[in-house]
Amino acid sequence: MSRTKASAEESAALARTIGVGEAKAFDTVTDMVADSNINAIWICAPNFTRIEIMEEIVAAIESGKGELIGITCEKPLGRNVKEAKRVLELTQQVGLLDGYLENQVFAPSVTRGKEIIWARGAKTTGRPYLARAAEEHSGPHMPWFWE
Repeated sequence: MSRTKASAEESAALARTIGVGEAKAFDTVTDMVADSNINAIWICAPNFTRIEIMEEIVAAIESGKGELIGITCEKPLGRNVKEAKRVLELTQQVGLLDGYLENQVFAPSVTRGKEIIWARGAKTTGRPYLARAAEEHSGPHMPWFWE
């Protein structure tokens, strides 16, 4: 969800330019749900907007304006447990598959891996199209979390 239509159009144009799909900007979340080319939505909007977005998705599905298979939400699901539970309730209300994701594009391990792939691997194998990785840890990396 971009703050302006111009920003959304710019992001969609960039996605098309770098070859990650036929992205387009929508005026509303309902318009996105109504697009028959879309069967899943990944919510990456700020935390305070997630309930509103989920409510609009559910309303669009319940009113027959569109169909989805699944929904995923960038971590965290909400600003507190109550909001996170509400996101889950809304998802279940319309029978969507659900999940949460963590976007770690700028994590040091990810950026270093990208540098290595482009510096060494891409020379001999060409442009990478997909990379998958896993990271496991016992908790947050920053001590302030535990205070």
